[in-house]
Amino acid sequence: MSSVSFHIAKQNTRELEGGYWLDPSAGHTYAGITYKFFPSWKGWPVLFQLARQRFGNRPIPRYTVFQNIQLDNHISEFYRVNFWEKVMNGNLFKNQVIANFIYDFLVHKKFDAVAVVNHTARSLGPRVVTNPTRITPEVITLANTFQGAFYNRLRANRESYYRNPRSIPGTREKPFSAPLVSAFIRDRVNKFPATIQPNFEINLFKTIWA
Repeated sequence: MSSVSFHIAKQNTRELEGGYWLDPSAGHTYAGITYKFFPSWKGWPVLFQLARQRFGNRPIPRYTVFQNIQLDNHISEFYRVNFWEKVMNGNLFKNQVIANFIYDFLVHKKFDAVAVVNHTARSLGPRVVTNPTRITPEVITLANTFQGAFYNRLRANRESYYRNPRSIPGTREKPFSAPLVSAFIRDRVNKFPATIQPNFEINLFKTIWA
């Protein structure tokens, strides 16, 4: 059985998902899910039915949020499969705070978040196997083994990334405006604990990762 829970991690990102938005480039977007990239998502028929019931033939107002259990379940399933499982390998983590922090980062900046996690892992174990589009089991093993050190460095690197994305190898974003930097650090970094209490920490750094 996994030591961490997807549902706990997801609770920290609910405000990130948001409501409805007709994106100029991606079309219908709801809870951060775009029709252009995920046209087969099971939530679309439910969403459009709810929209017809509330608004008829009128356009869906921007930021509309629908309170519907079936739709919420489809959203959770989407993020569980496409982020927690495919990108994060979330069930392999041993510390819930680390899992919460990484999942929040992935939902916010996905592939740049992977780059920051990989950079953090390489600072602890230069030979660790990484992948640019997902978090590898090797990175997770390192995070589980050195929980305190990994979390502290990742938290610092995430803040550095927001201040200057190009300070982290492999990132894609352009620099953020000063108001966004302040908001991201306040709402995306500082909402998490400054330090964590590791579940366990094994001093095998020199024998395994050096």
